[in-house]
Parts: sequence; C-alpha cells; structure tokens
Amino acid sequence: MREVANILFGAAFTVAVSVALGALLLARLRLTLYRWEAALFQFVAGAGCLSFLIAILCTLHIARKGVFQWGGLIVIVLALRQAKRAPGRKSLPAVPLTWIASFFLIFSALFIYYFFNALAPEVSPDGAGYHLGNVVHTWRHSGFDWDYRSMYAYLSQGTEMLFLVAFAFGRHSAAALVHFTYFCTLPLLMVCWGRRFGYPKASLFAAIVIFASPVIAKDGVSAYNDLAVVTLIFAVFYLLQAWDENKSSNLLIVIGLLSGAAYAVKYTAFLTLPFAFAWVCFSRRHFPSRRDLLCLILPALVMVAPWTLRNWFWVGNPFAPFFNSWFPNPYYHAGMERIYADLLRHYTAIKHYWEIPLQLTLRGGFVEGTFGPVFLLSPLGLLALRFKSGRRLLLAALVFALPAYLNIGARFLIPSAPFLALAMGIGLSEVPAALPVLALFQALACWPPILSTYCDPWNWRITSSPVRAALRLDPEASYLFRNIADYALKIPIELAVPPGERIFSFAGRPDAYIDRDIVVSYESTLGNLAQDVLRAPKGYKPEHALRFKFLPVTTRGVRVVNSVNATDFWTVAEMRLRSQGRELPRSPDWRLSAWPNGWEVQLAFDNNYATRWSTWETVAPHNRIQVEFGAPQRVDEVVLECGPAWKAHLQVEVLVDSGRWVPLTDSVEIVKAEFAPGMRRAATRELKALGFRFLLVNEGDLESVDMKKYPMFWGVTHLAEANGTHFYRID
Repeated sequence: MREVANILFGAAFTVAVSVALGALLLARLRLTLYRWEAALFQFVAGAGCLSFLIAILCTLHIARKGVFQWGGLIVIVLALRQAKRAPGRKSLPAVPLTWIASFFLIFSALFIYYFFNALAPEVSPDGAGYHLGNVVHTWRHSGFDWDYRSMYAYLSQGTEMLFLVAFAFGRHSAAALVHFTYFCTLPLLMVCWGRRFGYPKASLFAAIVIFASPVIAKDGVSAYNDLAVVTLIFAVFYLLQAWDENKSSNLLIVIGLLSGAAYAVKYTAFLTLPFAFAWVCFSRRHFPSRRDLLCLILPALVMVAPWTLRNWFWVGNPFAPFFNSWFPNPYYHAGMERIYADLLRHYTAIKHYWEIPLQLTLRGGFVEGTFGPVFLLSPLGLLALRFKSGRRLLLAALVFALPAYLNIGARFLIPSAPFLALAMGIGLSEVPAALPVLALFQALACWPPILSTYCDPWNWRITSSPVRAALRLDPEASYLFRNIADYALKIPIELAVPPGERIFSFAGRPDAYIDRDIVVSYESTLGNLAQDVLRAPKGYKPEHALRFKFLPVTTRGVRVVNSVNATDFWTVAEMRLRSQGRELPRSPDWRLSAWPNGWEVQLAFDNNYATRWSTWETVAPHNRIQVEFGAPQRVDEVVLECGPAWKAHLQVEVLVDSGRWVPLTDSVEIVKAEFAPGMRRAATRELKALGFRFLLVNEGDLESVDMKKYPMFWGVTHLAEANGTHFYRID
C-alpha cells in the first residue's frame, strides 16, 4: 500500500500546487467569480502556470524532486496565507435538488469505476509510449534530453510537465491521475457554466453525456493530454462569455494564459487563441483597445514561448515536427512528415461515409473509440440556434472539430464534444423528461459491461475496473505483462544492451518502461536512415543505372538536376563520374551538395549500396545532386545507380569558368545493373556504424522472414522473442 500512497501523493501534490498557483493568480487579478467556478479555474489556470515553470526548470536542467517538493510547499503556504485574507465568494444560482442529486449519483458511480482504471498501472498505447516516454527521458536528465531525436519529443509537452512532477513522487500512475483530474474537472465546469448562464438542466445533461462517453473516459483515465486540451478550451469559452458581462481586462489575461496553455498542451489547440481574439473583436461594435489586445495576446505568447523557442534552437523549426518543408532541418524529413500525416488523415477500413456516424457513436473499431449512442441525436443540437448561447456553442463545436480533419481518430473530436452536448441539451430542454431520460440512457448504455455487447471488440474503451491491480494487491509486473506485449522484452533488453546504447525498431515501443533509448523508423531522420539501410537488401536494391554520356568536357563541377514536378521521391545509391570509361577517383577536395536533404548527400558517394541519398520529398524543379572539384576535371559520363524516379526529368549540367551552370544533356540510357552480393552484411555493418548494435523486428516487418531464415548472412544473433517481436544483436 505504500506504493499506492506514493501514487496518490504524487497526483494530489501536483494538483494542490496547481490550485495554489491559480489561487495566487486569481487573487492578484481580483477577478469576480462564484465559489465553485473559482475553485475549478484555480486548478486549470494554476496548472498552466505550473507547466510553464516546470518547462523553465527543464530548460535549465534543474527539474529534480527536491526542487518540486520545496518549491511546491512554498507556493501552497503562500496560497493558504492568501486564502485567509480573501473575501468570501457568492454561490452559483441554485439548481433543483432532484437534478443535482441525480447528477452527483451518476457522476459518483462513474467516478469510482474510472478512478481504479486511472490508479492501475499505465498501459495505454501512447501513455506508455511517448507521453510518459518523454517524461522518463526528461526525468533521467533532470531536464530536456537534447540528444533524444524523436518527432514526439518535439511536440509541445505542457501536460507532460505536470506529469513530471507527479512522476517524481508516484511514477506512471500518478501522471495518469493528473490527467484524470482534468477529466473530472470538465463536467463540473460544464455544470457551472449552465448554472451561471441560465441553462442548468441542459448543462447537467451534457455533463453526464460527456463523462459517460467511452472514448472520453478511456482517454481521461490514461496518461494522455486530450482531456487537458478540451478542459482548457472550454474554460476559455466559459471566461469569454463571462467577459461579455463586465469587459474586464484582467479576465482577458486569464483567457490569454489559458489559450497559450492549450497550445502548450497540444498543437491541435492552436485555434483557441484565434477563437478568443475573434470573440473579443466581434463582441464590440468597434475594434478593441490596444490594452485589451495586449492583455489577451501577451500571456498567450508567454505560455507558447518555451515550446517554440525550444524547437527553434533545438532543431531549427519552431513548429517541429511539422512544417519541415518551411523549416528544413537534418532531424526530420519533410517527406516523412507528409507520409505520417497522410496515414493519420485517411480512413482505411471504412468504405462509405455513412458508416462514420455509426462508428463514432456505436461501433468505434475503425475510428479508435466511440462517443456513445446519444450522440446519434447530434443534429437536434441545431434546435439551439434559437438562442444566442446555442449559436455560440455550435460555432465553437464547429471550430474545434476542424483539427479532426488532420486525424481520423475519434479522440480528435473530443474538443468539440462538450459544446455539441450542451447544444443538444439546450435544444431538447423544452421536451418533457427528454434530458433526464437521455442522460440515464447514455450512462447505462456506456457502462463498460453493457458497451461490450454492441461495440466492436477492438474498440478503444474501458473494459473493466482493475481494483486489485490499482491497489497493487496483484504485482504490477504481471499486469504489465498481460497488457503490454513488449514488456516481456524489458529484462532481455536491459541485460543485453549497455546503458547509453541505442536500439533500432521499425515500430514504437513502451518507452516509459524500457530503460534504454529506442530509435523508431518513422520518428526521426536517423530512424529513416536506419530503416532504409535495413530495407536495402530486399526492397531498395539499386537494380538500374542511369547513364548520361556526352562529349568530353573539362569542368570544375558536375550536377544532375530535375526540371519537373512529380509524386515520387528521387533516390540515388551511388553517383559516379567517368572519363574514357574509368571512374574518377573520389577526393577529399570534392565539395558535395544536394537540394533538398543536403545533409545526407554523402550517402551517394560512399561506395555502399546499402545507403542512398533521397530528396525525401516529392520531386520538384531544381532538385539536384552536385559535385564541385578542387581542380578542373575531364568528364564524359555521369552514372546514377539507383531505383529510377520514372516521372522525373533529369539533365546533366557543368560548371563553367564564369561560375554559371550550363546544361549539357538530358539524354539518358537506363540499363539493368548487377551489383555485388553481400548487401545484408553491408546493411548491418552500416547500421553498426550509425551506432546501433541491437534490433527489434516484428514478424510483420519486411525483413523479418529473411533475417530469421538467414541470420548468418545478416550477421545477427537472435537474443529473445516475445509476442511476435524478435530481439537481435548485430555481431
């Protein structure tokens, strides 16, 4: 039980420090809020401030348990002293006792069921993967790990900063409980909104609909960040409506702070600040004052700054891992970004669009979660258009649903769900008994044992309440073995791989539990390169040679340039220059360059067919690969050994004395080429040169069967296997 006590303390301490910071902030701004809403906004605003402060500590590499503990205690003491001097707050308008009692009865039953899921060992895919994986990397280094190259490490990590504080005391489950706190805060905020603005019954209905929603519940009990995002977004909406009543500049400061905090939690919340800005502008008959705009925008920029500046100095891209074509860098390919984004944006198993509403409400298997059957009545939310608040809710639902275009997962619609539920509640509020009946139906239909009778078996949802695992009456390791397939490889990996060494994997792994650095194929330029090297023997063997022949010319440089747009990548395994049938010997005086992806141009000049230079972008005019000589050279042939980009149009240009590049020929002969054997061993040797001595290969990976059949050719030794994943050492 000591472990459980540590978990509860870690989460409670993080929440208490957040509330204390929020109390100090709201007291300093002298905001007029009701009692319950003040308590909720103290947590939400204070958590944003705490996240910002922890990000600063991580930048300075002083993010340690003692700093959290003593700094947090000082904040709590200051808040308690402030509370003694604070005037009393009024209560929100009353709600009929039967309604509020029914709400808390259902809320409490769901809360208890969910609580044990949040307290249990963290096993969610992204929670055990990159969310807590980033936290563990940060914890090991007492700050940001500048050598850790993963696209997920470049994302803003506002919630992970809170996780870090909780993790310092209670490890993984404490972090999940912090996210669970946001989950519980959201419906309470919705109830407060309804009581303050005249829709108490609609808000009680909507709060139950949201709290019972399966995908929201599963996300909320996991170490994710989506419930933090939606709580911040709804808090901004709430305060904007409150600002309409008094036009307080101090209230705009909190709105700006929460808007920036939303972006700091997750990039998809970037619309929060523009939404708030548009609200402030259009709620007045004339353009808002400069003071109001500064009060809104400056706090938001302050909250955003740690993440944009970190990425700007770290990888040269303030919006990493996205917009890499705007901010080219050697750490993440623009082409990989496009491939990754395309995979997230398209439904793979849905044949007709009419299937989507059923998937989102009842089935859930192809959209990674379901919101519950009551959301089939979402069109009835249009009835709320009769009211000003209803129109605002529907507009917010539409705006914050837009990022779901970038990812078909149901949880990307969570930010719009509270607004839609409230609109439904307002629209149906005049129908006798509709709201209590539908709220009860949603709670019963989404109760996990009942939900399992009609949803897809693989629907992402809560399936049980693991009380014994949560209370650690059963060993944590056995629970992790049952729920995380790769956990069985933890001991073999940590015994075989020395600390500090990296492992290459084609798929993501539970980084939060495996105490070694794992480089994943699609998460970085290094991962892309390692993947290409391993796939060269089977998938990327350069079986063609593009030969450009021309009259002998003496020049200081040669390049091959593309002149058209195409959908392919252009790759070159080796570029060779010849004179009278003999290859020019490569010299250290040669200056090699390419565009794009000039950082990897050496791969086309290393005499290794297991490596290749690639544009890592779709082919475009002025793509090139280029050599400038230290002294003039006589050349009459250029050979590109590669898998040809058939849609590209390539031509050879030479550098003349005036410094201009002059086109020479675009006439090319494509011949089938025979390359030397031994590419398997060449691939693993190259991987070893990149710093990898260990591999994790799934049975579904392209190389798996061949590596399993011919380990001697690859030069690898099989060390362990678990649940279809093989662990190899490169000899």
